[in-house]
Amino acid sequence: MRILLLFLTIFTFLVPGKPVLNARIFLESSRGNQLIAFQQTGEMGKASFKFLDAGNYQLALQFPPQGGRWIKEKRRNQTLTKATFNENNHTYYYQCEEGFFSIKITGTKKINKENFRAVFREQEVEDGVRIAIAQFRAKKQGAQITMFVKAITAVQFKRFTEKVESDISTISILGTK
Repeated sequence: MRILLLFLTIFTFLVPGKPVLNARIFLESSRGNQLIAFQQTGEMGKASFKFLDAGNYQLALQFPPQGGRWIKEKRRNQTLTKATFNENNHTYYYQCEEGFFSIKITGTKKINKENFRAVFREQEVEDGVRIAIAQFRAKKQGAQITMFVKAITAVQFKRFTEKVESDISTISILGTK
């Protein structure tokens, strides 16, 4: 029993966060002016877009509000970083009024890796704020991309953003309000 408890403790440390249910994910044309597809994350925080045509795309998200430890921030955990992208594990980190989030991008098939670019653009829409997180090019018919959206704590957000040491929210062009 103790071994199982130890294993579960280590496992939760290595895979931080909880899956976010009903995060809204928008696949748009690269300029963000035409909606191509829309999905909401399920119980596992996962969403996929498959069978994409060749072309340029943009991913945008809208997060549901979190509560409890997923939104609380103490003074020692504060950071000025709003968004960052870890190139090594293809994870985007973002903080907003709704909480702290990680978006792991996996399952990229037939997508040009050289043209995959993390971006940061916030845009106010009727029901909140939509954030553009990535632009990419599908090089062939049948391309696909998968995302896992998780809520993380302020401590985890600060630790991850300090490891990455890049703040894309300061080098990207902000969207119109």
